[in-house]
Amino acid sequence: MSELDLDRALREVFGFDELRPGQREVMEDVLAGHPTVTVMPTGAGKSLCYQLPAVVLGEAGGVTLVVSPLIALMKDQVDSLVDRGIAATALTSAATAAEQADILAGIRGGVFTLVYVAPERFRSPRFLQALREVGDKLALLAIDEAHCISEWGHEFRPDYRRLGEAYATLRPPRLVALTATATPEVRDDIARQLDVETPRLHVHGFDRPNLTYSVEQAGGARGKAKRIVELVRGRNGGVALVYAATRKNAEKYAAALGEAGLRARVYHAGLGDQDRRNAQDEFMNDDCDVIVATNAFGMGVDKSDIRVVVHADVPRSPEAYYQESGRGGRDGAPTDCVLLFNHSDVRLQEFLIDASFPSADVLRGMWKLLREDPGLGTDRERLAARLPGEPHDSVVSSAARILARHGFAIDDYHGLRATKPAELGGEYPAMDLDAHERREQVERQKMRKMVEYSYHPRCRRQYMLEYFGDDDWDDRTVSCGGCDNCLGRGHTQPLDEDQHDHVRGLLSVVAALDGRFGRTKIAGVANAKDDDPRLEHLEERGCLAGQSSKYLMDLLRSLEGAGLIEAARGEYPTLTMTRAGDAVLTGGVAVADAGIAAPAKKKSSRARLEAAAIDSDLDPEIVGRLRAMRTRLASEKGVPAYVVMSNKTLAALAEHCPGSLEQLANVHGIGPSKIQKYGDDILAAIRG
Repeated sequence: MSELDLDRALREVFGFDELRPGQREVMEDVLAGHPTVTVMPTGAGKSLCYQLPAVVLGEAGGVTLVVSPLIALMKDQVDSLVDRGIAATALTSAATAAEQADILAGIRGGVFTLVYVAPERFRSPRFLQALREVGDKLALLAIDEAHCISEWGHEFRPDYRRLGEAYATLRPPRLVALTATATPEVRDDIARQLDVETPRLHVHGFDRPNLTYSVEQAGGARGKAKRIVELVRGRNGGVALVYAATRKNAEKYAAALGEAGLRARVYHAGLGDQDRRNAQDEFMNDDCDVIVATNAFGMGVDKSDIRVVVHADVPRSPEAYYQESGRGGRDGAPTDCVLLFNHSDVRLQEFLIDASFPSADVLRGMWKLLREDPGLGTDRERLAARLPGEPHDSVVSSAARILARHGFAIDDYHGLRATKPAELGGEYPAMDLDAHERREQVERQKMRKMVEYSYHPRCRRQYMLEYFGDDDWDDRTVSCGGCDNCLGRGHTQPLDEDQHDHVRGLLSVVAALDGRFGRTKIAGVANAKDDDPRLEHLEERGCLAGQSSKYLMDLLRSLEGAGLIEAARGEYPTLTMTRAGDAVLTGGVAVADAGIAAPAKKKSSRARLEAAAIDSDLDPEIVGRLRAMRTRLASEKGVPAYVVMSNKTLAALAEHCPGSLEQLANVHGIGPSKIQKYGDDILAAIRG
């Protein structure tokens, strides 16, 4: 098989004159028999990378088996292939028993060039036997949405794990795994799960220059609805796509658009099949201005003139955001991708993660309760009340689905019943509770990355493409000229003088903890709310006492976005200083020149009371001497004043007026290291 075979099939079967950048290299590696992992974003022509080789191989009698996760996506692709005269089919649960038998017979007889199946199909002994009977005619195994293989991917599906075993058993001469969104860790895990040591890796087309990315700080639902109407109405032709995190939000924003006189449709999994089809058809046929949808909409939707993509709620992961925003501007025309960000949305996504990943205690407890008292299966409220923590209904529903998926429950018109896989027969994936908990942590880590993106003060495109491992965008000084920050339209504000001190204080804590801890611990040490006995004598502890943990967490994200600190990759990321951070901490670079986004600053009522106490309730002469002493020592050591002593500690000294080093040790915020460094100076200031 040669390039001429590819070019001829491209023209005669698919009607294209030329391939897109990167496609030919993938196809040549596939046809040459090199196991291949391909990462191409939505709209870059990923499907053709296996469909065209399948047609070439089919001319010699070869069969290509395509694993795909969604029945609707399979149907669309099969319909398109059949329309081009290609013998293709999808073996899915949507087919009747007789239709499935006919398809299996066709697979055995080599009737089809491409056969689409869901990963769950590999549970079926009849299907596996049919594949064995195909024998040498099985020319290519193509795994679409291959990130589903990896626990580190954003849409992990346990049934995808069977594909490594299937590949080892069937040993087709060619393998290609394709995905639109995979970080370097996910790409490595795909190869590991398929037991491929040195796959050919192709990463193409991640930069979409025609897409302009922006993040807007948004108010509540009413403010968001108003802004969504403005964005949809102001689009430059074409149609708009609005994503919402929940069905309720999707309905709410669609209603607001309709009230504003725009033709709006809604799409989510709670609608009937026909309603969803009608909404999608109207959108595809330009019979509406905008569709408002949850993440149930979009996979396989190929509409070229989406001019605006709005995310009304922060998505759960960078993968989801890049894939969904990437559905805009497929014709290459300018398109706006706008994220309306409100920090309270993070709590919504955290709630959804909690609902998706019930704890091991809930899963075990539910199965045991249903086994002991079957009547609970028809009374979810009573069942929830007896589970650990009395979880929300959504958690109970997720737990029921997980137990059913692994053969430990049946949920039908009789109610929810506890079972065992052996009692049901058939094959069920093993339940790995440790993996379940790891998966939850992955989801939370990805959520944190989206929050960091939302606060990022520099090039948003660079942030996103670096996340996906695009080597052309691994330099944090690169600017794209096509995002709100690069265009000077970003929502971030410059730091005020207090925040300059806060930055240096946080950097001093990060440096002191030396890469051992993550954000929560660092913020807790900085405001002295963390009571870890190992760190109570740390000189920097309490340097930002009175600042809220939320504010400090936001500021840490801003420091990371500015490249002053960096998070380790992995399940529990710790923070370390960078050279740029060292330069700011030591004064080599001014804080104002470091490109840091200013998070909202709000002192707690406790902090305000502490400040008032220092100014009014204590002896002003002692307070004045302590402040002068603190300023002098800070100047001598080249550190911010609050690193020497926080306001809270200063107030405690002025209140108790210790007269000896022994008494000084009993004052809040004064540990052995501070006594050793500053004890005599403190006592001298108090004595006057």
